[in-house]
Amino acid sequence: MNTRNANVPRKPDNPPIKCQYFTWRMHCRDGVFYADGRGSKYDLGKHSLGTRDYGPAMERIKLLDLQKAVELGLADAKTLRQINEISIVDGWKSYLDFCGRSAVLGGVSPKSLQRYTAVRDKHVTFCARQGIVTWREFDKPALEKYGNWLSRKYADRTTYLELTLLKSVNNWLIATKKLPPDAKLQYDLQKPVGTDTYCYRREEVSAIVKHCLADAGLVWLAHVIIALAHTGLRIGELANLRWCDIDLSSNTIIVADERFSNRKRRSGAARKTKGRRSRAIPIHPRLRDLLHNLKRTPDGYVFHSQRGCRLRPNNALHTFIEEVIEPLKEQFATPAGEIGFEHARLHSFRHFFCSQAFLGGASEGEIREWLGHADSKMVEHYRHLRNEDAQRKMKQIDFVGLDDESSKGPV
Repeated sequence: MNTRNANVPRKPDNPPIKCQYFTWRMHCRDGVFYADGRGSKYDLGKHSLGTRDYGPAMERIKLLDLQKAVELGLADAKTLRQINEISIVDGWKSYLDFCGRSAVLGGVSPKSLQRYTAVRDKHVTFCARQGIVTWREFDKPALEKYGNWLSRKYADRTTYLELTLLKSVNNWLIATKKLPPDAKLQYDLQKPVGTDTYCYRREEVSAIVKHCLADAGLVWLAHVIIALAHTGLRIGELANLRWCDIDLSSNTIIVADERFSNRKRRSGAARKTKGRRSRAIPIHPRLRDLLHNLKRTPDGYVFHSQRGCRLRPNNALHTFIEEVIEPLKEQFATPAGEIGFEHARLHSFRHFFCSQAFLGGASEGEIREWLGHADSKMVEHYRHLRNEDAQRKMKQIDFVGLDDESSKGPV
């Protein structure tokens, strides 16, 4: 009975296999394939290929061919490392697959995954142009070069976030043993401080609301702006706000995160917040009056665009720029080279809310809860105390307990 492995080519003379550098003969013993490199110009020895399958055996004999070529100085060791180490493309695929796991397991939101994918695309393109094939090759100098390349095209905050993500990918590859520990990227990044987002003054917000109320076609936008200015909500959160989220008896708005609701998720109606948790915001009296007078519609949403259509954040932003910022930017002129009124957007009302809440005496903890931030660093990012507000606060402080007359000294 012939016990020869069925996968072995049935060629009685066992013909030589010519690889990139050497010629080998392959045979099977006890069902396992072996490569024999004896009898050529170099005595390459006899080696087990560690497999009983013909396809993998052919792949391994090619790798063995390259290994022997490196040992003899006939091939660059870098080529061998590239074969044994994870490539830029494969590393990104593994990491994004990990990030895309179930939310219960700690996976990121679809929007975050989309943002990571965009970073991946830029990074893969850069590495291809630089001839960087593996994650081991993407070392500290490569990170620095990539950071400089990003800085020529993007804002510092974007560069910081993308480089931080690359370090996270590197750490994850090491933690999952796809990269050796000595490949860790050691680079201290300087986080940009401040913000390019403009923060309104009270008189500007007042003028914006009056401008919208004076135009019958923009009354809906006035309602949106009043709500944004009195809640600090993101425009996407406001667009998804439903009447069931508003409890006038307790004077509270609930910003719901429904990512773990099976019924809502199956129907495609699950709402998600950036902070991944629900939060409660007290209703200001002026906002309460507005809510009391708003017409309720069958769709259950609180705010709508013109003619009662569903409020779409991008459409609202476009209308705001064209119908509000453009007509009013001469009234609130922006000095050359500065960030001013003409650069303001709907997100600027979130900054305005934070600033005014601080000035109104709200604690940092309260504002952090209302905005939905887990730490005070992000609240500090939104805080804007203008010079006139600082002057007013300074005048209210009695440092030494002297009246005006006694502080003048002898006449």
